Amino acid sequence: MKLARILFISCFIVSGFVLTTQAQESPTSLSEAIDRSLEHATSSRIAEADKEAADAASGILSSDYFPKINSSLSYTRSQYPQIVTPIRQKGAFPPLDDQIYEANIQADWEVFDFGESRAIRKKTKALADAANIKYELAKMETIESTSSAFIQLQQLRELKKVQQERIQTLKKNREQLESLYHEGRVAEVDLLKMDDTIVDAEAAVISTNNSIDQTLLRLSDDLALKQQLTLADIKPIDFENDYPFNPDNVAPEDAPSVIAAQHQKEAADFKAKASFRAFLPQFNLFAAERFRSGSDLEIDDQWMVGVRLRIPLFAGKRIVNNQVKKKEAKSQQIQLEQTRQQYRQQLNKLTNAQFETQKRIQSTQTRITYLEETYRVENTSYREGRSTLTDLLTTESKLNSVRAELIAMRAQLRMINLNIAVLTGQLNKEMAIKLAEGEPL
Repeated sequence: MKLARILFISCFIVSGFVLTTQAQESPTSLSEAIDRSLEHATSSRIAEADKEAADAASGILSSDYFPKINSSLSYTRSQYPQIVTPIRQKGAFPPLDDQIYEANIQADWEVFDFGESRAIRKKTKALADAANIKYELAKMETIESTSSAFIQLQQLRELKKVQQERIQTLKKNREQLESLYHEGRVAEVDLLKMDDTIVDAEAAVISTNNSIDQTLLRLSDDLALKQQLTLADIKPIDFENDYPFNPDNVAPEDAPSVIAAQHQKEAADFKAKASFRAFLPQFNLFAAERFRSGSDLEIDDQWMVGVRLRIPLFAGKRIVNNQVKKKEAKSQQIQLEQTRQQYRQQLNKLTNAQFETQKRIQSTQTRITYLEETYRVENTSYREGRSTLTDLLTTESKLNSVRAELIAMRAQLRMINLNIAVLTGQLNKEMAIKLAEGEPL
Protein backbone atom coordinates (compact mmCIF):
# COMPACT_ATOMS: atom_id res chain seq x y z
CA MET A 1 0.00 0.00 0.00
CA LYS A 2 2.80 2.38 0.92
CA LEU A 3 4.61 1.51 -2.33
CA ALA A 4 1.48 2.30 -4.33
CA ARG A 5 1.19 5.71 -2.64
CA ILE A 6 4.84 6.49 -3.40
CA LEU A 7 4.36 5.54 -7.06
CA PHE A 8 1.20 7.65 -7.26
CA ILE A 9 2.92 10.69 -5.75
CA SER A 10 5.93 10.25 -8.06
CA CYS A 11 3.69 10.05 -11.12
CA PHE A 12 1.81 13.12 -9.95
CA ILE A 13 5.04 15.10 -9.51
CA VAL A 14 6.38 14.02 -12.91
CA SER A 15 3.11 14.84 -14.66
CA GLY A 16 3.02 18.19 -12.92
CA PHE A 17 6.55 18.90 -14.06
CA VAL A 18 5.64 18.00 -17.65
CA LEU A 19 2.54 20.19 -17.58
CA THR A 20 4.52 23.05 -16.10
CA THR A 21 7.20 22.67 -18.76
CA GLN A 22 4.60 22.66 -21.52
CA ALA A 23 2.92 25.69 -20.03
CA GLN A 24 6.20 27.53 -19.99
CA GLU A 25 6.77 26.91 -23.69
CA SER A 26 6.29 30.26 -25.37
CA PRO A 27 5.18 30.85 -28.96
CA THR A 28 7.87 31.27 -31.60
CA SER A 29 8.88 34.88 -32.04
CA LEU A 30 9.85 36.45 -35.34
CA SER A 31 13.46 36.75 -34.16
CA GLU A 32 13.66 33.02 -33.40
CA ALA A 33 12.01 32.13 -36.70
CA ILE A 34 14.48 34.26 -38.66
CA ASP A 35 17.44 32.59 -36.97
CA ARG A 36 16.08 29.15 -37.75
CA SER A 37 15.14 29.97 -41.33
CA LEU A 38 18.63 31.32 -42.03
CA GLU A 39 19.98 27.97 -40.88
CA HIS A 40 17.52 25.71 -42.68
CA ALA A 41 15.98 27.59 -45.62
CA THR A 42 16.81 25.89 -48.92
CA SER A 43 17.57 29.05 -50.89
CA SER A 44 20.13 30.38 -48.40
CA ARG A 45 21.77 26.94 -48.07
CA ILE A 46 22.14 26.68 -51.84
CA ALA A 47 23.59 30.19 -52.04
CA GLU A 48 26.00 29.37 -49.22
CA ALA A 49 27.19 26.22 -51.00
CA ASP A 50 27.67 28.20 -54.22
CA LYS A 51 29.65 30.80 -52.32
CA GLU A 52 31.92 28.20 -50.74
CA ALA A 53 32.49 26.55 -54.12
CA ALA A 54 33.34 29.89 -55.74
CA ASP A 55 35.69 30.81 -52.87
CA ALA A 56 37.47 27.47 -53.26
CA ALA A 57 37.78 27.97 -57.02
CA SER A 58 39.36 31.40 -56.49
CA GLY A 59 41.95 30.25 -53.93
CA ILE A 60 45.63 30.82 -54.51
CA LEU A 61 46.21 27.14 -55.29
CA SER A 62 43.99 27.53 -58.35
CA SER A 63 46.66 29.65 -60.09
CA ASP A 64 48.35 28.04 -63.08
CA TYR A 65 51.64 29.67 -62.02
CA PHE A 66 52.05 27.09 -59.27
CA PRO A 67 54.31 24.17 -60.29
CA LYS A 68 52.53 20.97 -61.20
CA ILE A 69 54.08 17.75 -59.90
CA ASN A 70 53.04 14.34 -61.20
CA SER A 71 54.24 10.83 -60.69
CA SER A 72 53.64 7.51 -62.41
CA LEU A 73 54.44 3.85 -61.86
CA SER A 74 54.47 1.18 -64.56
CA TYR A 75 55.32 -2.46 -65.19
CA THR A 76 55.90 -3.76 -68.71
CA ARG A 77 56.42 -7.31 -69.91
CA SER A 78 57.34 -7.55 -73.60
CA GLN A 79 57.87 -10.34 -76.12
CA TYR A 80 61.41 -9.22 -76.84
CA PRO A 81 63.87 -7.70 -74.34
CA GLN A 82 64.11 -3.91 -74.16
CA ILE A 83 66.79 -1.48 -73.04
CA VAL A 84 66.65 -0.98 -69.31
CA THR A 85 69.10 1.92 -69.00
CA PRO A 86 70.29 4.37 -71.65
CA ILE A 87 73.79 4.14 -73.21
CA ARG A 88 76.20 5.56 -70.69
CA GLN A 89 79.57 4.67 -72.28
CA LYS A 90 80.74 4.39 -75.86
CA GLY A 91 80.99 0.83 -77.09
CA ALA A 92 79.10 -0.49 -74.06
CA PHE A 93 75.64 -1.79 -74.86
CA PRO A 94 73.08 -1.30 -72.08
CA PRO A 95 71.44 -4.33 -70.44
CA LEU A 96 68.24 -5.79 -71.86
CA ASP A 97 65.24 -7.33 -70.11
CA ASP A 98 61.74 -8.44 -71.04
CA GLN A 99 60.37 -7.04 -67.75
CA ILE A 100 60.67 -3.31 -67.03
CA TYR A 101 59.79 -1.57 -63.76
CA GLU A 102 59.60 2.22 -64.02
CA ALA A 103 58.75 5.17 -61.76
CA ASN A 104 58.64 8.81 -62.89
CA ILE A 105 58.39 12.12 -61.03
CA GLN A 106 57.76 15.18 -63.20
CA ALA A 107 57.49 18.88 -62.38
CA ASP A 108 56.21 21.55 -64.74
CA TRP A 109 56.30 25.25 -63.95
CA GLU A 110 54.59 27.80 -66.16
CA VAL A 111 56.78 30.88 -65.83
CA PHE A 112 55.21 33.26 -68.33
CA ASP A 113 52.12 33.16 -70.56
CA PHE A 114 51.39 36.85 -71.27
CA GLY A 115 48.84 37.02 -68.45
CA GLU A 116 46.51 34.21 -69.54
CA SER A 117 46.63 32.42 -66.18
CA ARG A 118 46.39 35.72 -64.32
CA ALA A 119 43.22 36.61 -66.25
CA ILE A 120 41.72 33.21 -65.43
CA ARG A 121 42.47 33.74 -61.74
CA LYS A 122 40.87 37.21 -61.79
CA LYS A 123 37.82 35.66 -63.45
CA THR A 124 37.40 33.16 -60.61
CA LYS A 125 37.81 35.92 -58.01
CA ALA A 126 35.14 38.02 -59.72
CA LEU A 127 32.80 35.02 -59.74
CA ALA A 128 33.56 34.47 -56.04
CA ASP A 129 32.67 38.11 -55.30
CA ALA A 130 29.42 37.69 -57.22
CA ALA A 131 28.63 34.50 -55.28
CA ASN A 132 29.25 36.26 -51.97
CA ILE A 133 26.87 39.07 -52.93
CA LYS A 134 24.24 36.54 -54.02
CA TYR A 135 24.64 34.73 -50.70
CA GLU A 136 24.03 37.94 -48.75
CA LEU A 137 21.05 38.69 -50.98
CA ALA A 138 19.69 35.16 -50.41
CA LYS A 139 19.91 35.70 -46.65
CA MET A 140 18.02 38.97 -46.94
CA GLU A 141 15.36 37.27 -49.07
CA THR A 142 15.07 34.51 -46.46
CA ILE A 143 14.59 37.10 -43.72
CA GLU A 144 12.01 38.87 -45.88
CA SER A 145 10.15 35.63 -46.60
CA THR A 146 9.94 34.66 -42.92
CA SER A 147 8.88 38.15 -41.88
CA SER A 148 6.24 38.22 -44.62
CA ALA A 149 4.87 34.90 -43.37
CA PHE A 150 4.48 36.38 -39.86
CA ILE A 151 2.81 39.46 -41.35
CA GLN A 152 0.41 37.34 -43.40
CA LEU A 153 -0.45 35.23 -40.37
CA GLN A 154 -1.15 38.35 -38.33
CA GLN A 155 -3.27 39.70 -41.18
CA LEU A 156 -5.26 36.46 -41.30
CA ARG A 157 -5.54 36.40 -37.50
CA GLU A 158 -6.97 39.94 -37.49
CA LEU A 159 -9.24 39.12 -40.43
CA LYS A 160 -10.58 36.02 -38.73
CA LYS A 161 -11.28 38.03 -35.59
CA VAL A 162 -13.29 40.58 -37.59
CA GLN A 163 -15.15 37.79 -39.39
CA GLN A 164 -16.04 36.02 -36.16
CA GLU A 165 -17.21 39.27 -34.59
CA ARG A 166 -19.38 39.83 -37.65
CA ILE A 167 -20.93 36.37 -37.29
CA GLN A 168 -21.71 37.01 -33.63
CA THR A 169 -23.30 40.36 -34.49
CA LEU A 170 -25.32 38.81 -37.31
CA LYS A 171 -26.56 35.99 -35.08
CA LYS A 172 -27.57 38.50 -32.40
CA ASN A 173 -29.41 40.54 -35.02
CA ARG A 174 -31.03 37.34 -36.25
CA GLU A 175 -32.40 36.64 -32.75
CA GLN A 176 -33.82 40.15 -32.61
CA LEU A 177 -35.37 39.72 -36.05
CA GLU A 178 -36.96 36.48 -35.00
CA SER A 179 -38.59 38.27 -32.08
CA LEU A 180 -39.85 40.95 -34.43
CA TYR A 181 -41.08 38.25 -36.80
CA HIS A 182 -43.14 36.61 -34.08
CA GLU A 183 -44.62 40.03 -33.34
CA GLY A 184 -45.53 40.34 -37.00
CA ARG A 185 -43.32 43.37 -37.56
CA VAL A 186 -40.96 41.81 -40.18
CA ALA A 187 -41.51 39.35 -43.01
CA GLU A 188 -40.16 35.81 -43.09
CA VAL A 189 -38.01 36.72 -46.09
CA ASP A 190 -35.95 38.96 -43.81
CA LEU A 191 -35.05 35.97 -41.67
CA LEU A 192 -34.03 34.04 -44.80
CA LYS A 193 -31.83 36.91 -45.96
CA MET A 194 -30.18 37.05 -42.55
CA ASP A 195 -29.59 33.28 -42.58
CA ASP A 196 -27.99 33.53 -46.02
CA THR A 197 -25.70 36.32 -44.83
CA ILE A 198 -24.64 34.27 -41.79
CA VAL A 199 -23.84 31.23 -43.96
CA ASP A 200 -21.78 33.43 -46.27
CA ALA A 201 -19.89 34.91 -43.30
CA GLU A 202 -19.15 31.42 -41.93
CA ALA A 203 -17.84 30.33 -45.35
CA ALA A 204 -15.45 33.31 -45.30
CA VAL A 205 -14.02 32.05 -41.99
CA ILE A 206 -13.42 28.62 -43.54
CA SER A 207 -11.55 30.26 -46.42
CA THR A 208 -9.45 32.26 -43.94
CA ASN A 209 -8.62 29.09 -41.99
CA ASN A 210 -7.43 27.44 -45.20
CA SER A 211 -5.16 30.40 -45.94
CA ILE A 212 -3.78 30.18 -42.39
CA ASP A 213 -3.02 26.47 -42.80
CA GLN A 214 -1.25 27.05 -46.13
CA THR A 215 0.88 29.86 -44.70
CA LEU A 216 1.76 27.79 -41.63
CA LEU A 217 2.73 24.83 -43.83
CA ARG A 218 5.05 26.99 -45.92
CA LEU A 219 6.60 28.53 -42.80
CA SER A 220 7.06 25.08 -41.21
CA ASP A 221 8.93 23.90 -44.32
CA ASP A 222 11.18 26.97 -44.28
CA LEU A 223 11.99 26.32 -40.63
CA ALA A 224 12.58 22.59 -41.31
CA LEU A 225 10.09 21.52 -38.65
CA LYS A 226 8.86 17.95 -38.58
CA GLN A 227 5.42 18.95 -37.31
CA GLN A 228 3.35 21.72 -38.83
CA LEU A 229 3.02 24.87 -36.77
CA THR A 230 -0.31 26.04 -35.45
CA LEU A 231 -1.43 29.62 -35.11
CA ALA A 232 -0.94 29.34 -31.34
CA ASP A 233 2.74 28.56 -31.97
CA ILE A 234 3.29 31.96 -33.61
CA LYS A 235 3.78 35.02 -31.46
CA PRO A 236 1.51 37.84 -32.69
CA ILE A 237 3.02 41.03 -34.04
CA ASP A 238 1.68 44.56 -33.65
CA PHE A 239 -0.59 45.97 -36.37
CA GLU A 240 -1.28 49.32 -34.70
CA ASN A 241 1.39 51.55 -36.25
CA ASP A 242 1.91 52.17 -39.96
CA TYR A 243 5.30 53.72 -40.62
CA PRO A 244 6.76 53.67 -44.14
CA PHE A 245 10.40 52.73 -44.74
CA ASN A 246 12.18 55.55 -46.56
CA PRO A 247 15.77 54.47 -47.31
CA ASP A 248 18.55 56.81 -48.20
CA ASN A 249 19.05 57.44 -51.88
CA VAL A 250 20.69 54.17 -52.85
CA ALA A 251 22.31 54.44 -56.26
CA PRO A 252 21.91 51.44 -58.59
CA GLU A 253 25.64 50.75 -58.31
CA ASP A 254 25.18 50.08 -54.58
CA ALA A 255 22.28 47.63 -54.97
CA PRO A 256 23.20 43.95 -54.37
CA SER A 257 21.69 42.75 -57.65
CA VAL A 258 23.64 45.36 -59.62
CA ILE A 259 26.89 44.65 -57.76
CA ALA A 260 26.54 40.92 -58.48
CA ALA A 261 25.85 41.65 -62.17
CA GLN A 262 28.91 43.93 -62.24
CA HIS A 263 31.14 41.14 -60.90
CA GLN A 264 29.71 38.70 -63.42
CA LYS A 265 30.43 41.18 -66.20
CA GLU A 266 34.03 41.53 -64.96
CA ALA A 267 34.36 37.74 -64.92
CA ALA A 268 33.15 37.58 -68.54
CA ASP A 269 35.69 40.26 -69.52
CA PHE A 270 38.53 38.30 -67.90
CA LYS A 271 37.40 35.10 -69.65
CA ALA A 272 37.51 36.90 -72.99
CA LYS A 273 40.96 38.28 -72.17
CA ALA A 274 42.26 34.84 -71.19
CA SER A 275 40.91 33.26 -74.39
CA PHE A 276 42.70 35.91 -76.47
CA ARG A 277 46.02 35.48 -74.65
CA ALA A 278 45.88 31.75 -75.28
CA PHE A 279 47.16 32.62 -78.80
CA LEU A 280 50.42 33.99 -77.36
CA PRO A 281 53.56 31.95 -76.51
CA GLN A 282 54.04 30.23 -73.16
CA PHE A 283 57.35 29.75 -71.36
CA ASN A 284 57.70 26.69 -69.09
CA LEU A 285 60.40 25.09 -66.96
CA PHE A 286 60.26 21.36 -66.45
CA ALA A 287 62.16 18.72 -64.53
CA ALA A 288 61.87 14.96 -64.30
CA GLU A 289 63.48 12.04 -62.56
CA ARG A 290 63.11 8.44 -63.71
CA PHE A 291 63.71 5.23 -61.79
CA ARG A 292 63.96 2.13 -64.03
CA SER A 293 64.89 -1.48 -63.45
CA GLY A 294 64.60 -4.92 -64.95
CA SER A 295 63.74 -8.24 -63.31
CA ASP A 296 67.27 -8.94 -61.98
CA LEU A 297 68.92 -5.52 -62.18
CA GLU A 298 69.56 -2.71 -59.75
CA ILE A 299 67.46 0.46 -59.92
CA ASP A 300 68.76 2.99 -62.44
CA ASP A 301 68.23 6.69 -61.58
CA GLN A 302 68.23 9.44 -64.21
CA TRP A 303 67.12 13.08 -64.00
CA MET A 304 66.61 15.82 -66.56
CA VAL A 305 65.70 19.53 -66.61
CA GLY A 306 64.75 21.74 -69.48
CA VAL A 307 63.05 24.80 -70.88
CA ARG A 308 59.99 24.68 -73.12
CA LEU A 309 58.63 27.49 -75.30
CA ARG A 310 55.21 26.72 -76.72
CA ILE A 311 54.16 28.84 -79.71
CA PRO A 312 50.57 28.34 -80.91
CA LEU A 313 50.34 28.42 -84.69
CA PHE A 314 46.77 27.49 -85.50
CA ALA A 315 43.84 26.10 -83.52
CA GLY A 316 40.39 26.60 -84.94
CA LYS A 317 38.72 25.63 -81.67
CA ARG A 318 40.58 28.40 -79.83
CA ILE A 319 39.52 30.96 -82.42
CA VAL A 320 35.89 29.95 -81.99
CA ASN A 321 36.27 29.93 -78.19
CA ASN A 322 37.65 33.49 -78.27
CA GLN A 323 34.71 34.66 -80.37
CA VAL A 324 32.25 32.99 -77.98
CA LYS A 325 33.86 34.60 -74.92
CA LYS A 326 33.71 38.05 -76.53
CA LYS A 327 29.99 37.60 -77.23
CA GLU A 328 29.43 36.38 -73.67
CA ALA A 329 31.17 39.47 -72.32
CA LYS A 330 28.92 41.64 -74.49
CA SER A 331 25.87 39.75 -73.22
CA GLN A 332 26.93 40.32 -69.60
CA GLN A 333 27.32 44.03 -70.30
CA ILE A 334 23.77 44.17 -71.62
CA GLN A 335 22.52 42.18 -68.60
CA LEU A 336 24.26 44.66 -66.30
CA GLU A 337 22.46 47.54 -67.98
CA GLN A 338 19.19 45.61 -67.73
CA THR A 339 19.75 44.97 -64.02
CA ARG A 340 20.28 48.69 -63.43
CA GLN A 341 17.04 49.49 -65.26
CA GLN A 342 15.12 46.82 -63.36
CA TYR A 343 16.43 48.16 -60.06
CA ARG A 344 15.26 51.69 -60.85
CA GLN A 345 11.89 50.45 -62.09
CA GLN A 346 11.30 48.17 -59.10
CA LEU A 347 12.32 50.84 -56.59
CA ASN A 348 10.04 53.36 -58.28
CA LYS A 349 7.19 50.83 -58.37
CA LEU A 350 7.60 49.93 -54.70
CA THR A 351 7.86 53.57 -53.65
CA ASN A 352 4.68 54.45 -55.53
CA ALA A 353 2.90 51.42 -54.05
CA GLN A 354 4.09 52.45 -50.59
CA PHE A 355 2.69 55.98 -51.00
CA GLU A 356 -0.59 54.66 -52.41
CA THR A 357 -0.96 52.16 -49.55
CA GLN A 358 -0.41 54.89 -46.95
CA LYS A 359 -3.15 57.01 -48.50
CA ARG A 360 -5.49 54.04 -48.74
CA ILE A 361 -4.94 53.23 -45.06
CA GLN A 362 -5.87 56.79 -44.11
CA SER A 363 -8.94 56.86 -46.37
CA THR A 364 -10.03 53.39 -45.20
CA GLN A 365 -9.86 54.43 -41.56
CA THR A 366 -12.06 57.41 -42.38
CA ARG A 367 -14.49 55.21 -44.31
CA ILE A 368 -14.78 52.82 -41.37
CA THR A 369 -15.75 55.71 -39.10
CA TYR A 370 -18.46 56.85 -41.50
CA LEU A 371 -19.74 53.33 -42.22
CA GLU A 372 -19.96 52.49 -38.52
CA GLU A 373 -22.12 55.55 -37.98
CA THR A 374 -24.16 54.76 -41.11
CA TYR A 375 -24.73 51.22 -39.94
CA ARG A 376 -25.84 52.43 -36.50
CA VAL A 377 -28.33 54.86 -38.05
CA GLU A 378 -29.67 52.33 -40.55
CA ASN A 379 -30.01 49.68 -37.85
CA THR A 380 -32.18 52.04 -35.85
CA SER A 381 -34.10 53.03 -38.95
CA TYR A 382 -34.78 49.40 -39.79
CA ARG A 383 -36.01 48.66 -36.30
CA GLU A 384 -38.46 51.54 -36.70
CA GLY A 385 -39.57 50.24 -40.10
CA ARG A 386 -38.24 53.22 -42.09
CA SER A 387 -35.72 51.18 -44.19
CA THR A 388 -35.38 47.67 -45.54
CA LEU A 389 -33.18 44.83 -44.37
CA THR A 390 -31.44 44.83 -47.76
CA ASP A 391 -30.17 48.35 -47.12
CA LEU A 392 -28.98 47.37 -43.66
CA LEU A 393 -27.17 44.24 -44.88
CA THR A 394 -25.59 46.15 -47.74
CA THR A 395 -24.10 48.65 -45.31
CA GLU A 396 -23.04 45.86 -42.94
CA SER A 397 -21.32 43.97 -45.77
CA LYS A 398 -19.57 47.11 -46.94
CA LEU A 399 -18.37 47.85 -43.39
CA ASN A 400 -16.98 44.34 -43.03
CA SER A 401 -15.28 44.58 -46.44
CA VAL A 402 -13.63 47.90 -45.55
CA ARG A 403 -12.40 46.52 -42.22
CA ALA A 404 -10.80 43.58 -44.06
CA GLU A 405 -9.30 46.03 -46.56
CA LEU A 406 -7.70 48.05 -43.76
CA ILE A 407 -6.09 44.90 -42.34
CA ALA A 408 -4.83 43.94 -45.81
CA MET A 409 -3.42 47.43 -46.45
CA ARG A 410 -1.53 47.40 -43.17
CA ALA A 411 0.00 44.05 -44.04
CA GLN A 412 0.80 45.23 -47.56
CA LEU A 413 2.61 48.34 -46.30
CA ARG A 414 4.83 46.19 -44.08
CA MET A 415 5.68 43.79 -46.92
CA ILE A 416 6.43 46.69 -49.27
CA ASN A 417 8.82 48.07 -46.65
CA LEU A 418 10.57 44.68 -46.48
CA ASN A 419 10.81 44.48 -50.28
CA ILE A 420 12.39 47.94 -50.46
CA ALA A 421 14.92 46.99 -47.77
CA VAL A 422 15.90 43.83 -49.69
CA LEU A 423 16.10 45.65 -53.03
CA THR A 424 18.40 48.31 -51.59
CA GLY A 425 20.49 45.75 -49.69
CA GLN A 426 19.81 47.09 -46.19
CA LEU A 427 17.67 44.39 -44.60
CA ASN A 428 18.86 42.52 -41.52
CA LYS A 429 17.09 40.71 -38.70
CA GLU A 430 16.71 43.73 -36.42
CA MET A 431 15.38 45.91 -39.25
CA ALA A 432 12.99 43.18 -40.40
CA ILE A 433 11.47 42.88 -36.91
CA LYS A 434 10.89 46.64 -36.71
CA LEU A 435 9.42 46.82 -40.20
CA ALA A 436 7.10 43.87 -39.47
CA GLU A 437 5.96 45.51 -36.24
CA GLY A 438 5.46 48.84 -38.02
CA GLU A 439 7.99 50.61 -35.81
CA PRO A 440 9.97 53.63 -37.06
CA LEU A 441 13.67 53.06 -37.73
